[in-house]
Amino acid sequence: MYFMEGHGAHGRVRFKDGAFPAYDRTYLVVFVAADYIEVLNVSSVKGKERKLAFPTNERLRIYKPPFMKPSFVKLDSLTRVSKADWHNLVVLSRGRTLDNGELARIKGMI
Repeated sequence: MYFMEGHGAHGRVRFKDGAFPAYDRTYLVVFVAADYIEVLNVSSVKGKERKLAFPTNERLRIYKPPFMKPSFVKLDSLTRVSKADWHNLVVLSRGRTLDNGELARIKGMI
């Protein structure tokens, strides 16, 4: 599988303790290397508006593409995904990436 910075992805990424989540989640790819990618958890805003007040969460000003709903990233969720686990992820929005300026803004906050 091929990833680019700014891709949205859906699937299961191991938690830091090594376990997989019980259900598929949404991620934003923020860094790509030959043998790993780094992702942030993404969540839709609906029903979680109060969570946007947390300093570790940041609303995506331009979310579409690759996300279809107003969304925010969890800045404290940066996770490295080894190439061996890429098969657990599907690229969203036919590979369209997040707006470059928005991606740079989010990466500057990590």
